[in-house]
Amino acid sequence: MDNEPIFKITKVHIKKEDRAGFRKEQEAELENSIPAEDGTLLFASGHEDAEGLENYVVELYRNSKAYEAHSMANYFDHYDKTISQMATKKKVYDLKPEWITTKPKESLDAYANNFVIRIAKVEVEDRKHDQFAATVKKEMRRSIAQEPGVQILMAGTNKENENEWFFFEVYVNDEAYDKHVKSKWFVDYIKDSKDIVKDKKINELVRDVMAVQGPIVMD
Repeated sequence: MDNEPIFKITKVHIKKEDRAGFRKEQEAELENSIPAEDGTLLFASGHEDAEGLENYVVELYRNSKAYEAHSMANYFDHYDKTISQMATKKKVYDLKPEWITTKPKESLDAYANNFVIRIAKVEVEDRKHDQFAATVKKEMRRSIAQEPGVQILMAGTNKENENEWFFFEVYVNDEAYDKHVKSKWFVDYIKDSKDIVKDKKINELVRDVMAVQGPIVMD
């Protein structure tokens, strides 16, 4: 669908000597895109290991036309080529958006320096997509509405395998995350999905760059 948002998560492993250069490229990509492109809704990158070699890049575009405009910009080829040269491993996940919501930009800006970020990958049983989707959306709707510490919740399924779900979550700090996982709606989500979920992996990220054209609500 031309009007469906474009949602991508890329996992990149880079060489140690390229860490500073990789960070510089992420900063340039953000500065070139978010301020100038109305259709580039979110750009974020973060690392999960102490050396900063295991990295994730998260992108959200309003629709296919917005992504096409971004990819045709004069800086994009340089960014794409440079990152590919730095990468020893690179995997791009093209995701079908299932639920995307953020708090207003003012809130995101106020807490940006303390953000706690999680990327989760969940594999569900065959033919359980709709059941899991209903459970997830119920929990996420309650979380974003009732928890001030929850800033961004994004969920998407792998276009190559709808049983693979990916989540990008941003909290104002560790306390907000701890409160979230103890909330009634999160506990209910775990209970209601325990017979649906086959495997789950959660990655804690340190933010490198992030900008959002918030608020965003897509469900």
